[in-house]
Amino acid sequence: MATEDDAALMRAAQTDPASFGTIFDRHFPTVYRFCERRVGRSMAEDLAGEAFRRAFEALDSYDLSRPSALPWLYRIALNLVRDALRARAAEDRAYARLHALVGTGWPSEDDQAARRAEARADLAVLARLLLAEPEEDVEALFLNVWDGLSYLDVATALGIPVGTVRSRLSRLRHRLEEHLGIEGIDSPSRPCKEQE
Repeated sequence: MATEDDAALMRAAQTDPASFGTIFDRHFPTVYRFCERRVGRSMAEDLAGEAFRRAFEALDSYDLSRPSALPWLYRIALNLVRDALRARAAEDRAYARLHALVGTGWPSEDDQAARRAEARADLAVLARLLLAEPEEDVEALFLNVWDGLSYLDVATALGIPVGTVRSRLSRLRHRLEEHLGIEGIDSPSRPCKEQE
């Protein structure tokens, strides 16, 4: 059986990294198919590759009494798949939330394909940036910019001091402006409200 000597290869890889190449060659197609069935072709190769990278970094944790490395590799890949699915779901929720907050809706079918793709890409970039930010900062931004609440109203809604609202919004706007290369992250229809 081809996998009977995985343990020997894993032991050898701890001192000779080239031995891990045989493990990779032997099991990558299987791990790739595992990932592809769960997340699709577009993400499968990256996740499978990341699984092997993590496995290589964790060689010392491999149980050498196990003749096949495949179950261990599946566990690593499954954790990555779960993380990817959670991230995709969070991104989808953020994307839908942005559409609702901005009130833009989906572009009509009459729009040009390039315009639709560009609009989706812009929202997706913003959604990813906002997902990386603390949720409380993003909520303060939404309340202030899109809902038009003053700093005092945001503070009341979130149960925090007005000074905290000011500092959160200032830091978040600065980071977004820096990443997006624009100035003045405010609602297009009204200026940022700071009245107390």
